[in-house]
Amino acid sequence: MLKELNIKNFAIIDQLRVEFGPGLNVFTGETGAGKSIVVDALNLALGERASTDLVRTGSPEAVVEAAFELNGLGSAAVTGILLEQGIEMAAGEDLIVRRVISTTGKSKVYINGSLANLATLTALGAHLADIHGQHEHQSLLAADRQMDMLDSFGGLLKNREDFAASYKQLHELRRQLAELETGEREKAQREDLLRYQVNEIDAARLKEGEDEALANEQRVLANSEKLAGLAASADETLYSSEGSALAALKRAVTNVRDIAAIDNKLAPVLELLESGRAQIEEAAREVSSYAERVEFDPNRLEAIGDRLDLIQKLRKKYGGTIPEIIVFGVKAAAELEKIEKSGEEMERLRKETEGLKTGITEKAKELTKKRTAAARELEKKVEGELGHLGMKKTTFVVKIVQEPGDDTTDGLRAGPRGADKVEFLISPNPGEDPRPLAKIASGGELSRIMLALKTILVEGDPIPTLVFDEVDAGIGGAVAEEVGKKLRKIANRRQVFCITHLAQIASMAMSHYGVAKAVKKDRTSTEVRLLDRKERVDEIARMLGGKTITDATIRHAEEMIERGAV
Repeated sequence: MLKELNIKNFAIIDQLRVEFGPGLNVFTGETGAGKSIVVDALNLALGERASTDLVRTGSPEAVVEAAFELNGLGSAAVTGILLEQGIEMAAGEDLIVRRVISTTGKSKVYINGSLANLATLTALGAHLADIHGQHEHQSLLAADRQMDMLDSFGGLLKNREDFAASYKQLHELRRQLAELETGEREKAQREDLLRYQVNEIDAARLKEGEDEALANEQRVLANSEKLAGLAASADETLYSSEGSALAALKRAVTNVRDIAAIDNKLAPVLELLESGRAQIEEAAREVSSYAERVEFDPNRLEAIGDRLDLIQKLRKKYGGTIPEIIVFGVKAAAELEKIEKSGEEMERLRKETEGLKTGITEKAKELTKKRTAAARELEKKVEGELGHLGMKKTTFVVKIVQEPGDDTTDGLRAGPRGADKVEFLISPNPGEDPRPLAKIASGGELSRIMLALKTILVEGDPIPTLVFDEVDAGIGGAVAEEVGKKLRKIANRRQVFCITHLAQIASMAMSHYGVAKAVKKDRTSTEVRLLDRKERVDEIARMLGGKTITDATIRHAEEMIERGAV
């Protein structure tokens, strides 16, 4: 519910702060006092597009701030939108909406202190309040809203959700099937390519690290003659020739051993020489063995060259390394398997789609049948309510039609809400064909039609705050009193705002606000005040008697307030 409205430099309002309570809140005042300006400000807080004309003359910007209490109706939807936008809100915290409109044409939106866009505010506004009357924010004129009202009245929202789920599932299946069916030629070409790639990689039987091992082996084989000569030369130097290193070292060992026998100071040197001799002998044996093993194998060298050429070719096509080539082959094999199985998948999807279409068709027919029955009942109830509201001869029609389209539901155009189009029609005068509300209904008639619908749908309506601007247009007397009673009845379950010129409606208020113009420092400004008991009596007396207020008028006003409170 709307708890508070702060307005600054808006139209002819200088600065205004008003607190509101639950139930029926009524605004009254002289014609031109600015009652509808309050509604205009609330419209902005709900996401209505702004105009620079709304900025008070001489001010750089206008500010409208609204505080909403979220405690039930609409709160879940509002919280969901806030979460989607990343706007945090603590439990029990009020929702604060702020609009700033500058004379430059720029408009800013703040939600709980966070900068937001107008689309988010509009989405929130749809769940916070519904405004009816002389203004543009009239949900009654929207076709989707009319269907919502009918389905809410008929208890069909669950049926509709069930249909929507099936509809969504069907379209997802069709999307998957279309993907598989699209480009069959291209898929065949792709299949041939993948199969060639997989076979080529599999045939290679690649092993990680084999390219490095083969390259080393290739170098050895290519240089076998040189390696054999070097090994033989090293063997001679170390061991086999008369002047070898080993022969010279043996002579040195003999000499040092003789010295150490006389002077043991060279004993450590002797140990070093003997150790070196042993190491040279071991090295000589390894070199000799290596020289014997080295051989030239042209066949093996050719085979290695061919293998390395194959690996290089695969690198250029599938990846820079053997692991990358292997990974490419695995992915290609997986894609190939998917394509090969796509035929089976397509057949499965076709069967599932056909089965789902049959079910959807039956659900759509059932939804149409129930809507038609609900429509006839709603027509009777609305016409009955309108009769009490001064529109006795009005014909109210709920038109349900289907249009040709795709084959979702036996050739009918279908959407997430079913195969129906719902439209409210009225004929205010006997003999005239019913026509759409937007084309024939006045603001006052729209307000009364909405009042009738809200009276009927109050249990299932999720919007917590309703605003009726000049709902009393063209009525008076007993009809006005009946309108007031219905507003009061709705206000037992919703917060209701009503702008009225009729005492019969004002007397039903739970909170009564007086709207008046005041001139301060040669500037006109609109003021809004919550009236106390005496002020209420005076205001309703003014509405009854005009400029001349008698004791009888005062008593009558008091009686009306007493009756309205019952």
